[in-house]
Amino acid sequence: MKLVQIRKDGKAVLGIQTEQGIIDVQAEAARRGVPAPADMREAIAAGDEGLAQLAALADGAQCFTDAPLAPVVTGTDRIFCIGLNYRQHAKECNLPLPPAPVLFNKFSNALAAHGDCVRLMPDYKEYDYEAELVVVMGKPARDVSEAEALSYVYGYTCGNDLSTRDLQFARGNQWVLSKTFDGFAPVGPYLVPAGELDPNNLDISSVVNGETRQNSNTSDMIFNVQQIIADLSHHFTLQPGDLIFTGTPQGVMHGYPADQKDWLKPGDRVDVTIQGIGTLTTTFC
Repeated sequence: MKLVQIRKDGKAVLGIQTEQGIIDVQAEAARRGVPAPADMREAIAAGDEGLAQLAALADGAQCFTDAPLAPVVTGTDRIFCIGLNYRQHAKECNLPLPPAPVLFNKFSNALAAHGDCVRLMPDYKEYDYEAELVVVMGKPARDVSEAEALSYVYGYTCGNDLSTRDLQFARGNQWVLSKTFDGFAPVGPYLVPAGELDPNNLDISSVVNGETRQNSNTSDMIFNVQQIIADLSHHFTLQPGDLIFTGTPQGVMHGYPADQKDWLKPGDRVDVTIQGIGTLTTTFC
């Protein structure tokens, strides 16, 4: 099952992507007179019961919508990001493998939806893409073991950890400031429930203006998903709806030789594709 959020009456509400189109969950539930989560946060709170309600709605649905997509998860200020988490990416950057997950944050202003056009400030020039698997937490997790960590996950989606390299490094490793501009955390288009995927063996790629730049597999992660969750939850409580960007593979522009760097600019398009989830498209203006 592929869940989405759509923009309806000024709010982000829940939808289900099917071969026939996007089901308007609110309208379909009202038509049948049955309960269903109104948005992704309610779906996460409802857990397996909510997923069962949504699966039942998808069977024989009649209420479809062409409303534009919203970010697949909203209502959270907690966006955790893991830096330098693919072996080949560390190699292309000539950096040693980190001994533990490297953590930084983005904030809710950075969320963007599939198809959104993200504005690039003219103050900087070195804008970079980063294809990433994004974990969506489903339950509070505090000091959980690696063995049980995946049971706390609600689902997975695609993300693009956009970065401003000339700000990131010119002002003394400004990771947060350079990565949380408005719209700098596109996510979507779909959320796939956790039980349907193996997060540690998924093909992941990015294509910029039709040219493949990144092409890897999540098995190249230095710290896999359960190790990341166990480590973060040892230090603080992860909450339902928290997003965890799990790092990017090799092929980002930062790793290219100086004479081959082609930074993102207005008019460009980036497609991030993850096996079993779909393709997240972002354009720039």
